[in-house]
Amino acid sequence: MGGMGSQEERFAELRGRLSELSDDGPIPWLLRAERVCKGFSAKTHKKRGVRDRVYIVLLQGLKRRRGYALYVGRTSCKPEVRFQQHKDGYKSSKYVRKYGVRLLPELFGHLNPMSNAESIELEASIAEALKKAGIPTYGGH
Repeated sequence: MGGMGSQEERFAELRGRLSELSDDGPIPWLLRAERVCKGFSAKTHKKRGVRDRVYIVLLQGLKRRRGYALYVGRTSCKPEVRFQQHKDGYKSSKYVRKYGVRLLPELFGHLNPMSNAESIELEASIAEALKKAGIPTYGGH
């Protein structure tokens, strides 16, 4: 099975799981978010000594935004560790701490790891592109 097919299968599975979480059915902008994120690449991806990462978190339940939103961040640890730090209140975004549902590695996994400088650049660029695509997005600073 090729890399693209397996990624598409993982994304289809993700859409199914997310539609189960939602009372309103599937998240209407999820495919748009996938297309936006797939449009990015990291020049320093997997180069020797790089360890920084970008990550994207699914948010649910924000009062100002009906339904779901995304949070884009960057870290020098594994995204799973950073997500748990947010949930535990350590250097956390209030959005991820209160409304974070899960990481969406299907959107960012192809980028990691990368250099610190590139993670700073991509965090902001991805967040801006998601916002321009009409996807409710936080973080990216």
